[in-house]
Amino acid sequence: LELEGKSAEAKQRLEKWDYQLLPGSVEAGIYVAFEKELKRMAEERFIPSKAKGVIDGLQMKRVIDWMLNPDVKFGPQAEEARDDFLAKAFSSGIELLQKDLGDEVENWKYGQAKYKHTYMTHPLSGAVNQSWADSLNLGPLPRGGNGYTPGSTGNNNRQSSGASFRMIVSTGDWDDAVGTNSPGQSGDPKSPFYDNLFEPWAKDQYFPVYFSRKKIDSVAAEKVTYIPE
Repeated sequence: LELEGKSAEAKQRLEKWDYQLLPGSVEAGIYVAFEKELKRMAEERFIPSKAKGVIDGLQMKRVIDWMLNPDVKFGPQAEEARDDFLAKAFSSGIELLQKDLGDEVENWKYGQAKYKHTYMTHPLSGAVNQSWADSLNLGPLPRGGNGYTPGSTGNNNRQSSGASFRMIVSTGDWDDAVGTNSPGQSGDPKSPFYDNLFEPWAKDQYFPVYFSRKKIDSVAAEKVTYIPE
């Protein structure tokens, strides 16, 4: 593709990418900006005007198929027209990155508060004062992935879908089970267990989920004894 300025610099970075949408990856940030603009421009160009109120969007796979087989949609001189379309989409994505994150390429990391992140809003946060709201709400924390990756995190910059709980169980040894959950197991924001699982979850880290009495007792943080009257 014929690119200039920041777009050419970004293209060079993208050519060295490992194809992972990791939070700390500048290349991932570049790719997602390009992907979003490619999809937006394809919808604008290929969805008939009469159908735009009915068809909300295009599948990304279909858009990629058209880019790989330009004769289907780009008419005469299809490859040249396709390349021009891709160049415009890429440059548009870079312009958006510059607008949102500045001109310094190193600031275009994918996972950050201004780009891909998670922020949990408590249902009651709008009904309390700001101090309480700050203790109830959690984040932002950087995230990776998107709606097309394993461990889907959705296609919005602020994660709007995806698993909040996962568990992997070995029936051969129940104590080998691991899980991830968010944000914690306590509903009390003053408890250390209100948000202690939030950051590990955001990093896709798992913790042991013990089954046997011995293992559970070995990691118990506290014990509560109920004595009936």
